[in-house]
Amino acid sequence: MTRHLAIVALCLTACGGGSAQPVTDDAPTPAIDASGSVDAAAPAHVVAYVSGYGPDLAWFDLDPATGALAPVASLASALPAPSYLATTSTHLYAASEGASRISAYAIDPQTGALTLVDDQPSGGSGPAHVTVDRAGKFVLVANYGDGTIAVLPVRADGGLAPATQTLIAGANAHEVVLDPANTHVFVPCKGSDYVAQYAFDPATGTLAANAVPRLATAAGAGPRHLAFTPDGAHAYLVNELDSTLTALAFDGATGRLSAVQTVSTRAASATGANTGAEVVVHASGAWVWASNRGDDNLATFAIAPTTGRLTLVGHTPTGGATPRAFAVDPTGTWLFAANQGSNTVTRFRIDAATGALTPALGGGADNVVATATQPSFVGFVSLP
Repeated sequence: MTRHLAIVALCLTACGGGSAQPVTDDAPTPAIDASGSVDAAAPAHVVAYVSGYGPDLAWFDLDPATGALAPVASLASALPAPSYLATTSTHLYAASEGASRISAYAIDPQTGALTLVDDQPSGGSGPAHVTVDRAGKFVLVANYGDGTIAVLPVRADGGLAPATQTLIAGANAHEVVLDPANTHVFVPCKGSDYVAQYAFDPATGTLAANAVPRLATAAGAGPRHLAFTPDGAHAYLVNELDSTLTALAFDGATGRLSAVQTVSTRAASATGANTGAEVVVHASGAWVWASNRGDDNLATFAIAPTTGRLTLVGHTPTGGATPRAFAVDPTGTWLFAANQGSNTVTRFRIDAATGALTPALGGGADNVVATATQPSFVGFVSLP
C-alpha cells in the first residue's frame, strides 16, 4: 500500500432526476472494488476533511455502510481560506489563495486530528491546487494568479522545504496532475486554452517541458481539471468556460495526451449560464463524472473500455448551489458534493452497475451530511 492517498476536491452539479428509490441509512452498503464488482470489505476508519473559503479545517468520521458523516472536530486554519487540500496517509497540505502559501499539518493516526507543522510560500501567487507526488516526497502547486507551478520537497517530519523549482506553465494554471506512473505532470491552463505537459523525475522532483510542451483545447474552452483512469490509458479534461468534457488518450512512453472526443457536460434542455468545475474517474475505470455550476448538477458518463469514449448516463442535482468540487469515498460506493453557494456537503449512492447517482434520503435538505462556510473541498483519508 503506498504512502500517498490523494483526496480529491468535491464539486457536483444539478441534473434531471430519475426514478430510483432514495437511499436510506438502514441497510449497509457493500464496497465496489476496482473491477466494478461488489466487495464486502471496507476501510476500518475513514476520515473526511472539508474546507473552503471559511476559517476552519473540519474533519468527520465516515460510516462506509451508510455514507453518514459524523462531525469530530475542526481547527482554525493557520492561513486564510484553505480552498484546496492534498494528503499522504500521515500529513495534509492546504493551499491558501490569499496568502499564496501552503500549510503542512500532521494527521493523528488514531483520530484524524490535525496539528500544524509549518508553511511555505507557494512559489507563485494565488495557488488554486496542491497535490503530492505518488511517493509522498514532493508537493506540487498550481498558482492561478501568475500561471506558475512549483515543486516543494517534503521534509522527514512531513513539513515543507522552500520551492526548489518554479516554472511558468500558462495563464490561470488551475491544477497540477501526475500520471499513475508518477513520471509525467500535466497542468490545465484555463486562460491559455491548453494543457501544459512535463516530464517528472520522482527521485529529484525536477520538471522538464515535454518535447510536445502542450495539448491545445478549443478556443475559449477554459481547461480546468484533469483526471486519469487507473490504468493510465486515458484521461478526462473538464473545460470550465464552454462546459465540455474531453476524453484523452495517453501515451505513457512519450508522456503526451491526445484528444479522442469532446462532449457537453450539460443536459440537452439546460439553459442559462454555467461553468464546469471538477472531474473524477471511478476506481473501476468504468465511469467519469463532471460537475456543472449554474445547472448545479453532476453529469455521469460511461467509459468505453478500449477507446475511452464517453456515453452519457444522466444528470443528478446536487441538492445545493454552486457545486465546487466532489469526491468518491475509498469504498467506491458514495459520492459527496461540496456546494459552495449553499454551504453544504451532500451525499449520493453510486449504482454498481451503471455509475448513476441516487440522492440519499430522497434529496433536498435531507441529503445534507455536513455544513461549512463556502466549502470548496471534500476528500478522504483511510487511517492506518
